[in-house]
Amino acid sequence: MRSIRANLVLWLVSALALGTIVVLAATYVLTRNQIGRVFDDELKQVAHAVHLREDWQTRRVRIARPGFALSVRAYDQGGRIYFETALPSLPSDLPQTYTEGYAFMDSAEGLWRVYTHVTEEGTVQVGQAMGARDTLARDLSISVLMPMLMLIPLLVVLVAWVLKRGLAPLDETSRRVSDRDASRLDPLPTDNVPRELLPLVEQINALLARLEGALGAQRRFLADAAHELRSPVAALALQVQLAERAHSTAARATALAELERGVERARRLVQQLMDFARLEPGVQSAPFQPVNLARMAREVVGSYAPRAESQEVDLGADAPASAWIPGAETELRSLLENLVDNALRYAPENSAVTVSVRAEERQVELCVTDAGRGIPVTERERVFERFHRVAGDSTRGTGLGLAIVKAIAERHQGTIALADSQPGAALPGLAVRIRFPARLPPGRRPEAQANNTEPLAQPAPEI
Repeated sequence: MRSIRANLVLWLVSALALGTIVVLAATYVLTRNQIGRVFDDELKQVAHAVHLREDWQTRRVRIARPGFALSVRAYDQGGRIYFETALPSLPSDLPQTYTEGYAFMDSAEGLWRVYTHVTEEGTVQVGQAMGARDTLARDLSISVLMPMLMLIPLLVVLVAWVLKRGLAPLDETSRRVSDRDASRLDPLPTDNVPRELLPLVEQINALLARLEGALGAQRRFLADAAHELRSPVAALALQVQLAERAHSTAARATALAELERGVERARRLVQQLMDFARLEPGVQSAPFQPVNLARMAREVVGSYAPRAESQEVDLGADAPASAWIPGAETELRSLLENLVDNALRYAPENSAVTVSVRAEERQVELCVTDAGRGIPVTERERVFERFHRVAGDSTRGTGLGLAIVKAIAERHQGTIALADSQPGAALPGLAVRIRFPARLPPGRRPEAQANNTEPLAQPAPEI
């Protein structure tokens, strides 16, 4: 596992080592250049000093030996050497020149730096081996940088200590998080948190708040589900007892029919509980894909046709051939099934339930209408709460249908609205309208709809 502290120490020590190398190289170059200028001046001074001696052409010249390995020789216009220093002497293969100034000259002994002073009486050459200069520059550089190199271990220790102090708030935050168990979801304290660490702590607190909300919703859901399941399970147990105690075939058949209806209600409740659990925040939704809502509406209406016929309710679909929206097919089918189930549950005999789909340029509208008792205006906001039932409801509904419908609609960026399907009537009925953002089907060119050459809505076959 990567460590921030170890990485910082490694990078800082590497930067320090690289800086030391750069300083060493720069010090050597600067020292060498400075030494070169100093010795060049000395070469020139010695050459002029020899020329000023009155006896320099008589070979009796006596000069004090220069301080750092300088070699001197003097010769006339014919190249005849008047004198030269014995130790050290200029290499014999070093060329004699008659040009005033400095020059680098090669010889078998290496590279030399030579100053030539030309006069009417003769020429004086003063030279120095470059190896001597390099050695002096290297020795001076090492003497300067040696204390710095000895300080590197101390600097490493100092860097490690500074990093430990600097990262102490991060260690403290980590300790506070690790000290918590699953039951502690209160926010982390933000006092004395460094500015650079504050965004991380705030995001952790936001995550804890979301987690607490999700767990709270889950606890409430489980409590509500247990409460709602208690009555159906008790009713099923009672119906089983009644069937067992029936003394006639007719009584037993009646008890078993009631038991079957009770089982169906329990199954429906469990299915809706599972559907609602899948819609809880944080649960991964199925991937969206183009869905033909019109065709799906006709399929759901067809699956509920036997039930509608048994209730003497006219169930029909009014939908075009295609109306595409982006969504999860299983969730949208659950939405349609809950709407149709609710409509049939409240529709009286000899009434109609209609599922209509309208495709427009930018949206698709789904509307399910019935001719039941409707929902009072004061209750229309609360009916989307789970397990809420309208006062006076005797249909034994679960109170989850519209809650599931709203959750699925919102997940698909849809808007939902409730209204009377037949205002002013004794039974005003209910119209549930949901508008979804539209989408062209796969492979259809966007400009096709704009040119009305391939519309989203097409005439629907009779059902």
